[in-house]
Amino acid sequence: MTKLKFKGADRLVGSRHQGSGGMSNASTSHIGLVWGDGFMVAVLAAVMVATLSRHSDFATTTVINFGLFTLLAASLQLMLGFTNQASLTQAGVYGVGAYVSIYVETKLHVPIGVALVAAVLAGALMGLLFSLPLRRLREHFLAMATLAAQVILSTAFTHLNGLTGGINGEVAPAAHLNSVPMLAILLAVSCLVLVGLSHLRVSRFGRQLLALKVDETMASSVGIDVGRLRIAVVVVAFAIAAGAGFMLTETSAFIAPENFTLTTSLAVLVAVVLGGRSLRWGTLVGAGVYSALVAETTSFPGLSTIIIGVALVVILGYAPGGLTGLQPAKWAKSIRVRLGPSAGVAPSNEPEVQLFEASDRRAPEPGVVAK
Repeated sequence: MTKLKFKGADRLVGSRHQGSGGMSNASTSHIGLVWGDGFMVAVLAAVMVATLSRHSDFATTTVINFGLFTLLAASLQLMLGFTNQASLTQAGVYGVGAYVSIYVETKLHVPIGVALVAAVLAGALMGLLFSLPLRRLREHFLAMATLAAQVILSTAFTHLNGLTGGINGEVAPAAHLNSVPMLAILLAVSCLVLVGLSHLRVSRFGRQLLALKVDETMASSVGIDVGRLRIAVVVVAFAIAAGAGFMLTETSAFIAPENFTLTTSLAVLVAVVLGGRSLRWGTLVGAGVYSALVAETTSFPGLSTIIIGVALVVILGYAPGGLTGLQPAKWAKSIRVRLGPSAGVAPSNEPEVQLFEASDRRAPEPGVVAK
């Protein structure tokens, strides 16, 4: 009879009964997180200094777009990387945050801080309304539903002239074009979001999310509320995307429905896939590559889309771990020599959650599924 031994239950449900080995591992993980966060802050600070040294509005605009895209990619990473929920609605929620912030600023004459809160709350409400009817959908069915939601939002932005200005768009009331302080704020917010997601990954709540991603049935069997966690992730992710929409209105003089189309949602997905599995660096690399490519191909409309499409096909076919999962040829050869010819996939930087391990490899009896 195949024996299934429970593994990691205390970590999944947050048990406090840990031995000295568990405490040592936790301490090491915490130190690694702190070093990683510090290095990420240093990299973003170097980006800020390099931008200022250029004394160019073009460079400032490019880095601002990088910051906005980092927030959008982080919101998708939260859904896709933690709970395996694919979404093609990020651009639509991005637009909701932008239009709500402009509306409350121009029509209600509220301060900027209140506009930010209104945009984030609008995104969270969108996430709640979106996730409740679709909480039972998975994989490509969920992706199709998010695609439909994106089409609905894009159409609404175009035809609700009284609220969005229609195809003519809206003028941002107090935009700070090429503003260095706004650039610093945007990079700081992006850094805080990524730091928060990195620490979430090793928290009790994050371990529950990762368990949910691996196997929802097993996660539910150890007391994890799968439905509530899926809804919470969507709410937080949409709030982040809507907050990015607010930041867009503070750095752009004009917004229009063409900023929030399905193409933008696909670009966010491509950035996440290109970046790879690493939560911090995958998000930053994907957003950076996309932003730089768009900036360098402004004279050739459509060229960036073609290049990104070809790169996506190549990455998915030959490097499913993304750009941050690429390994030098020497390392790859060493791995193949040690593990055999089948070891051709780059290892994931994300922690793997294994709920059960089989102590006997014989065929399981009926009704028992060996993991």
